[in-house]
Amino acid sequence: MKMLSLVIIPWNSGLAAYAFDQALALRAAGHEVIIGSPAGSAADKFAAASNFRHVNVPDHKHFGRFPSGFGRLFFFVRREGVDAIVAHTGLAQTVGWLFRLFSPRLALVRVKADARPPAIGPTFAGVNKVISASAHIEKMYLDAGLEPALSVLIRQAIEVPPYEPPPAPAPFRVGILGRLDPVKGHEVFLRAAALSLKAGPGAEFHIAGEDCNVKRADLERLAAELGIAEKVVFHGRLPDTLAFMRSCHAGVSASLGSEAVSRAALEWMAAGRPLVATSAGSLPEFTEPDLLVAPGDHAAMAGKLAGLAADPLRAEALGRAARERAARDFSREAFVKATAAIFSAAPAGI
Repeated sequence: MKMLSLVIIPWNSGLAAYAFDQALALRAAGHEVIIGSPAGSAADKFAAASNFRHVNVPDHKHFGRFPSGFGRLFFFVRREGVDAIVAHTGLAQTVGWLFRLFSPRLALVRVKADARPPAIGPTFAGVNKVISASAHIEKMYLDAGLEPALSVLIRQAIEVPPYEPPPAPAPFRVGILGRLDPVKGHEVFLRAAALSLKAGPGAEFHIAGEDCNVKRADLERLAAELGIAEKVVFHGRLPDTLAFMRSCHAGVSASLGSEAVSRAALEWMAAGRPLVATSAGSLPEFTEPDLLVAPGDHAAMAGKLAGLAADPLRAEALGRAARERAARDFSREAFVKATAAIFSAAPAGI
């Protein structure tokens, strides 16, 4: 099949990362994928770096300008003989639905890998399949009224690197990876660190991520107020996240919401480190039930961290089990196979 993958956003995100992995999987299965995205966007750069054909489209704020947006893209689809539209946003789904009004032979597949709650509107009348990147997203769709027959769950995949055991047991290093944003729960992480240090003073707490709606200086101030400044290390944005995770004995996702798909949680799994996480979004799909806490419950998080720090051998065993599950349930091979199965030689087969 020849398909147009519409990624009508300028930035990189979990949504974009899933779209890129999907395009690679479809190409590996023998399909031709054309990337439709704004000039200079993350998807534009991905297409160039990965040798995909590319067509420029206006971004989500300017797409409605006819004919430079809708009209030009419609004639491109007709001229190229595109078989299917793969829509990664609600706007892209609307575009695909409109195209199908004029070209009923087109297939339309909606892919969702972001946290925005879905709404089952009239454009779903033209959707052949809905691919959810997590069980959390799929449940949101089904709860909103999506026909179960339209729904397919294909979780994000990850490469599992060679295993490296944790560093020497002391000090026990706990890491959190992600942009400094209120939804990521760094304040909860620091309060949990302060409580867990009362149970065992040997641990260190490492924060990797760039400022984004929360300033590092504010978190440094909170650490000082909690009396744990000397036990907290701020790394900023790191180019090698795997090295950071391998330097830790355990990871934390303290998110208060969002997490429709958690790339960081997958990376902790693949690195072979246990993850203490909140139950926000899709996080329960990536970690042991015994390591889950309610969003915002720093006391419960402190108890989980103190328990791991007190028993490094158990922490290592949990990390190995997480890595094995990542290799089994989130492999590239499984992702390619499941993705390719949705698309067949003819649009009518979707």
